[in-house]
Amino acid sequence: MKIIAPELQINDDTGFDPAIDIFKRSEFGGRLANLIENAGGNPVIALDAGWGQGKSTFIKMWRGYLSSHRDSKIQSVYFDAFENDYQKDPFLALASEMYQLISEDDEDKQIEFKDKAVKAGKSLVRGALKLTVRTVTAGLIDGSAIDAAEKDLSNLIADQVDDLVKDRFEHAQKDKKALKAFKEHLSKFAADQGNGKPIIFIIDELDRCRPDFALELLEQVKHLFSVRGITFLLVTNRVQLEQSIKAKYGDIDPVNYLHKFINVWLTMPRTAEKYNDNGSHYLQYALRSILSDGDYKNNKSIRDTLDDIVKYYQPSFREIERMISYFAILNNMIGQSEYVEEYQLMIAMACYLKACKPNALKLTHGKLSYQRIAEEANFDDIVKSGEYSSLEYITRFVRYDFVDQQEKQKMIQDKEIHLSRFGRISEDGILFSINKWLTEVAI
Repeated sequence: MKIIAPELQINDDTGFDPAIDIFKRSEFGGRLANLIENAGGNPVIALDAGWGQGKSTFIKMWRGYLSSHRDSKIQSVYFDAFENDYQKDPFLALASEMYQLISEDDEDKQIEFKDKAVKAGKSLVRGALKLTVRTVTAGLIDGSAIDAAEKDLSNLIADQVDDLVKDRFEHAQKDKKALKAFKEHLSKFAADQGNGKPIIFIIDELDRCRPDFALELLEQVKHLFSVRGITFLLVTNRVQLEQSIKAKYGDIDPVNYLHKFINVWLTMPRTAEKYNDNGSHYLQYALRSILSDGDYKNNKSIRDTLDDIVKYYQPSFREIERMISYFAILNNMIGQSEYVEEYQLMIAMACYLKACKPNALKLTHGKLSYQRIAEEANFDDIVKSGEYSSLEYITRFVRYDFVDQQEKQKMIQDKEIHLSRFGRISEDGILFSINKWLTEVAI
C-alpha cells in the first residue's frame, strides 16, 4: 500500500478537468475570472484560504483555464514568493517574471524592458542604502569595535557620510525619473502584451515568506507594479499574513495596514456548495489513490470511520493526507494481523490525533493521558451532539483503553463495548501501541 497520496498531475493546459477537479471549483474559477476581466483599472485582489486547503492546486488549474479553456485567453504570470524570499529585494524578481511574457523573437522589446527595469532597480538599491558606520566602512568594522574606535574614525566616517549624502542628493531626481519611466513603460507593455485583456500577476505562498520580504513585496506591488492592465492576485492565508505584520511592526492593526495595499479580499470555498461534504469527497479520492480495489473494499469499516472523523472535525486537505499516510503506515506494519479488523476504530482515531492533535499523544511519565486526549478531541461535545453515533462509540473505546480490568468488564457487561478481546495488544493499551508504532516512523 502506498503511504503518500500522489499529487494531482496538472499541466499548463489542464484547466478544471472534471477528472482532477475533485473539489469542484470550476464554477468559482469562472466567477473569479469574470471579476478580474470586468474590474477595470489595476486592482490588487487577495484570495484567502487556510493552510492545506488546496490554494496552489486551484491556481494551477485556474491558470490552465485562463490560457486554454476561456474564450478571452487571459495571460497570467505566476510568482512563488516563498521560493524567492532569500532575496533582499523583490523588485528584480517580480520584473523578471513579467519579462518572461516577451517573445524571444522580439529582441527590441526585451532590451527596452530590461533597460527600464535595471535603471529602476539601481534607483531602489541606492535609496535603500543606510548611512551607518558598517556601510561607510564596507563592513570591515563590526559593532563591538566601533565604540572603541569611534573617536579615531570620526573624521573618516564624516567624510564618507558626506560623500554618500551628496551622491544620493545628486541622484534623487534621476532615481525618481527612472522609477516613473519604469511604471510608464510597464503600463504600455501591459496594454500591448494583454491585447486589451488584463495580465494577471499571481503571487502565491505570500504567507510563508519572511515577514520583511512579504511586506516589502506588498509595498513594491502597490507603488511600482500597480499600473492599468495588470491585476495582482495574492494567494495567501490572511491570518498568517497578519501575524507577519505584527512580527514586523509590533502593536499595529494588521487589517488597516493591509487595506493600504489590497482592494478586494475573496475567500476560496473549501468546495463548491452542492459538494459541501467537509472534505469527505477528498478523503475518498485520496484513499482510492493509495489502495488497491481489493483493499479499498476490505477496509470499509475504517473508511467509514475516517469519513465521520473528517466530517466532524473538518481537518484541512493536507491534514487529511497525513491521516491517510498514517493509516497506510499502520496497515503496512500490521499486515493482515487479527487485530486490524477489530481495532480499526481506534486506528482511525489515532491517525486523526497524530495528524491534527499531536499534543494529545504526548507521553507523561511514559504514559498517555486520557484527559488530554478527551479534551483535544472534544469528546464531551461529541457525546452531547449525538450527531455521530460512530464517533460517540469511539469515545467509549478510548475510555475503555485506559480503565482497569474491573471497569473493562463492567463496560462489556453494560454493552458499552462489544469486543471482549479489546486491549490484548499491549498492557499499556491499544492507543499506546499504535502511537508507539507511528512514532517510530514519524512523518
